[in-house]
Amino acid sequence: MRLLCTCIALFTLACQGASTSGPAGPASDVSKAPPPPESSAKPPAIAGSPHAPGGPRATATTRAPVNPQPITPSGQLRPETIEGLAAQVPGEWTRKPGSNPMRLAEFTMPGPGGEVTLVVSRFAGGGGDAASNVNRWKTQFTRPDGGPVELANERTSVRGSLTVTTVDIVGTNIASVTPGSPERYHKPDSRLLGAIVEGAGDPFFFKVVGPAKTLDVWEPAFRSFADSIAPG
Repeated sequence: MRLLCTCIALFTLACQGASTSGPAGPASDVSKAPPPPESSAKPPAIAGSPHAPGGPRATATTRAPVNPQPITPSGQLRPETIEGLAAQVPGEWTRKPGSNPMRLAEFTMPGPGGEVTLVVSRFAGGGGDAASNVNRWKTQFTRPDGGPVELANERTSVRGSLTVTTVDIVGTNIASVTPGSPERYHKPDSRLLGAIVEGAGDPFFFKVVGPAKTLDVWEPAFRSFADSIAPG
């Protein structure tokens, strides 16, 4: 009788285990699941990026003014000679050697908008006549509303064998930072004062570009300087 009860108990336990365990299914392991497919779409281009399709190719550069200081021209002049040309230069202008072979001389002008540099250049073969260079200088500026500069304050005078063309342009400086570079300045309230001297071999180019605050101070002195240019 005891043996019969033991057999019934074992049989009952075996049936209960079979009914509750069920067939083994595949393990659900999230770590082994395949990753979702990567999207082939590229992130949208940033508006205004120079690398975006159809985006601007040039960048705008601004620079802080160098040593801005108030200045009142004294009216004192000193004689200077540059490659056979003579001129009367304001005493506050500091002469330096040309920073590259095409520059005959440089003059630093102090002022409230920061220092500016008058560059004196001469190019073998000429570098173009006065009219073409004045037109080129106009393209380096825009009006405050972004439109092209169509007119500039120009004056031509003949003194002996020399023809001197002076030009005055006011607006936003958008010239290339270096010749041929896509990087351009973006400097509102800028001014260009220039003088082109013809009649002594290859033309001489006198050009200064900078903040109007500084060149407004020196505009009368620059005109007097240009008027004083003569064969040395």
